[in-house]
Amino acid sequence: MATLTPLALLRLQWVPGNVLIAVFRMGGGTRLHLLLSNVEVMMTDPVAFQLGRLTIRWYGVMVALGFLAAFQLVQHRGKRRGFGAGPAGDLTFVLMLGGLIGARVLYVMQNWSTEFSGRWLEALRIDHGGLVFYGGFIGAAIAGGAMCRFRKWRFADAADLVAPALAIGHALGRIGCLINGCCFGHPWQAGLAVRYPVSSGVLDVHIHKGLLGAAATAALPVFPVQAVAAAANLALCGLLLCIEPRMRRSGQLFACYLVLYSCTRFAIEFLRGDYIHRVGVFTPAQVICVALFPIGLAWLLWAVRGSPKETAGQGRPEQRPDDE
Repeated sequence: MATLTPLALLRLQWVPGNVLIAVFRMGGGTRLHLLLSNVEVMMTDPVAFQLGRLTIRWYGVMVALGFLAAFQLVQHRGKRRGFGAGPAGDLTFVLMLGGLIGARVLYVMQNWSTEFSGRWLEALRIDHGGLVFYGGFIGAAIAGGAMCRFRKWRFADAADLVAPALAIGHALGRIGCLINGCCFGHPWQAGLAVRYPVSSGVLDVHIHKGLLGAAATAALPVFPVQAVAAAANLALCGLLLCIEPRMRRSGQLFACYLVLYSCTRFAIEFLRGDYIHRVGVFTPAQVICVALFPIGLAWLLWAVRGSPKETAGQGRPEQRPDDE
């Protein structure tokens, strides 16, 4: 069975789409399916490179790229929405900091007994992976709310500004999860299954769940659910940018993000195989989705009845970038 390394997997993303289109036009759709059904992605090493004693992992690289993409998108949109590049950049930095802290804190809380008990310094090693999106969401919301209060911005305007950036940053972060071996899927024997090394921790989960015996030396191949999540978030980013011109009220765009994300995340979670602890048949993330969906729906109804959108700088000359 053919294998792909993480670096080769990243390079595949640069294959022009017209090549695939040509294959299908030539009646090669079935042949392509047969080819992919025999491909197994072998994740060999989550380490990207070394800087002296500092180990840089692919997970950290992709999270950094996600932050960079989100930062650039917020700055670009901030100029058009009256925030200005400087204030928009400040907002992005505050959201990143709050998001990182919140994401790590929730992960440590969820996994304290299995990963961090007696090893509390390991809780600071975010380069090894271990960030929970909803924790980051809560942390970013708190930090963003404080920033809006300080700047005297409407929270709904700032939320609309960052909504597409959340999706694209999350998409790149999920690629990091795919390479790192966290947030993995159920055992999968069909095409594009992913096989992780022992160091990833996938084997430990499979043994703990009784899928393999204690003497097993290799994990089962798993479904690449992280790639599905990345594609879903990328599509969500594109959809939000497409529907934004139709949004006439402040807060509508972010409300749409909450509703759409909670629905897609709830569905994708059924493909996850890394959870050891569940709430009945549901994952902890699905429980949060159940709570987040009505909040997003209520926000959307409130936004529709709210005031029309206005740029952040209207009536607030002290916030314009030229005055800083």
